[in-house]
Amino acid sequence: MHVTDIQITNPTYRQTLGELSAVVSLSSDMRDVRLLCNVPAATERRAGEGRIALIREALRQLSRMPEIRAGREKLSFAPGLDPTEA
Repeated sequence: MHVTDIQITNPTYRQTLGELSAVVSLSSDMRDVRLLCNVPAATERRAGEGRIALIREALRQLSRMPEIRAGREKLSFAPGLDPTEA
């Protein structure tokens, strides 16, 4: 899957659980994958770090999909989208 766009929608801070949740959409030419992601909300995070944490959680979930886990499909990113570079 060659990711060409990443969108984060419906971000919600759930104070009682101390977490940030959102739907992370990873788009490619062939398909769109939408994942519900939850990450611990750290008040000391700098601007943008919550977004990166949500994307990394989406990638963790995506890596568990059978086609990725079995190596039948490789994950790549369009220039400027790779969250491991941030």
